[in-house]
Amino acid sequence: MSASDTDQNQLVLGYWAIRGLAEPIRLALHYSNTPYTEKLYQQGEGPEFSLDEWFSVKQSQGLDFPNLPYLFDGDLKLTQSRAILYYIGRKANLMGKTPAEEAHVMMLCEQAHDFRMKTAPVAYGPEGATKEGRKNCVDTVISEELKKFDDYFGKHKTKFAVGDHPTVADFQLYEYIDANLAMDEEHTLVDKFSNIKQFMKTIRELPRVGDYITKAHAQLPINSKMAKFAGKVLEQK
Repeated sequence: MSASDTDQNQLVLGYWAIRGLAEPIRLALHYSNTPYTEKLYQQGEGPEFSLDEWFSVKQSQGLDFPNLPYLFDGDLKLTQSRAILYYIGRKANLMGKTPAEEAHVMMLCEQAHDFRMKTAPVAYGPEGATKEGRKNCVDTVISEELKKFDDYFGKHKTKFAVGDHPTVADFQLYEYIDANLAMDEEHTLVDKFSNIKQFMKTIRELPRVGDYITKAHAQLPINSKMAKFAGKVLEQK
């Protein structure tokens, strides 16, 4: 459904028709039961992979810093994925219960983003095109980063990433861990990290989140069409 077809007071999230950097935002919106509509921009097919559908309107959206994803909430127009995520978190009471919890929420979101950015060059580069290249990434970068998160969960021993209630950190962590685990074609890496395995299960069982993951989430590719890995929807195992 397009933004023009809906109540203009409803949130509008604009992004490419992929999971990418917007998926944690979508998960938070679904969990918080926040009504929103999406403007999904389609990338052209290769070898050009045209971005014209977005670039042709990029400067006409009234954004201070035109980019994707963007969020419209009435007169408020935001870009930058984490700024949008934190805004949704504050509106929906998903930023922790204390200043210390909020600081941990933001720390985990930034750490998860760094994790995603460490593996993105592999997904988009020549390594992502081969099983050997992806396995090397799994055995080194992904394993090392997952151990850090597993140790964090083991140390803090809370039901969710920060405290006993969901926060936006849960959705950022879930999506970026899940996206990186997709490179593990043997589907055995997560078994080495019991805390992460339990965390992922906990998030999938949240109201509205599990249903979204099973349906809409599974219909979007992780990366854009130009990626060497997961530029198309992956078969669900």
